[in-house]
Amino acid sequence: MREIVKYMEQYFGLQAGIKPLKKAELANLPLYLRSNYNISHGTLNGQKMIWAELENDENSTPDQLKKQNNQLRQLLHVPVVFVFDKLDSWQRKRLIEKQVAFAQPFKQLFVPELLLQLNDVASSQNMAAAMAEKLTAPAQFAILYHLQVASLEQRPFQQIASLLQYSTMTITRLIKELQNAQLLSVEGSKEKSVKFNLSKKELWHKALPLLNTPVREIFFTDDLPNSKHFKISGDTALAAYSMLAESLQKTYAIGKDEFRSLKGSLKNIDSKNGGYKIEVWHYNPLLLSQRNKVDKLSLYLSMQQEQDERIQRALQDFLNDMEW
Repeated sequence: MREIVKYMEQYFGLQAGIKPLKKAELANLPLYLRSNYNISHGTLNGQKMIWAELENDENSTPDQLKKQNNQLRQLLHVPVVFVFDKLDSWQRKRLIEKQVAFAQPFKQLFVPELLLQLNDVASSQNMAAAMAEKLTAPAQFAILYHLQVASLEQRPFQQIASLLQYSTMTITRLIKELQNAQLLSVEGSKEKSVKFNLSKKELWHKALPLLNTPVREIFFTDDLPNSKHFKISGDTALAAYSMLAESLQKTYAIGKDEFRSLKGSLKNIDSKNGGYKIEVWHYNPLLLSQRNKVDKLSLYLSMQQEQDERIQRALQDFLNDMEW
């Protein structure tokens, strides 16, 4: 169990704690839970939780773990994280689909209640497999548009293409991708439309493990970007959304296609230094926000791997305030 603490601190800079349950707490647990798990109180970056290490990894299916997670959560009143010595890729995928928190030291951590998903990829082959489990940028953009701008339900594919500014072929591919991920269903025969069978909040949490940072590249410049093409992003936007102090260097976001068309007019573009930081996104941030700042969910995805505790608290606060 101590390996989980070492893993959190050495690989991700997260402070983790662990201490045994009191005898009275153990006595209140059903016998089969006490015998199946080594259970301890824990913390992760100050958040209380339970570490539940399986005595035998081979004895529990993802469905059983989901049920036992709910039982432990009701009895102990804090999030439960199962700890495994080993997990097959299909088991990890099923646990993520079922929103069951788990940790595999020196491999992966997934805690949806704390909005954490961290990976330690040991090889380029594993990296390719991890990337394959993520949604493509157009599919991710469609989810974020539906959650924050306008519903995509009961719209023909061609209308969705017009809203998202993608080709009809791209829309067909991304809808198939989201259908395979069980995030939506397709209705109709001649004129097809989509239906999301989850509330917006539920959809966000189910899709979260499949979502990636929107940031494709980062550049710097000493020239102030034209606000017509850019949105305030990074810690500059986070400061505007929260009580976090704004940094001296302002950050802006722009879509990759828009950046390509403007790159020639931007002077002194540098990959390392400059007065302004420019994030080039996989999709156009202008389409997801009516404000001068990027949308909240893309901002979260762009900063979720930041290790600064103040940033993590600010991200958590504005997500908690989201009006779904």
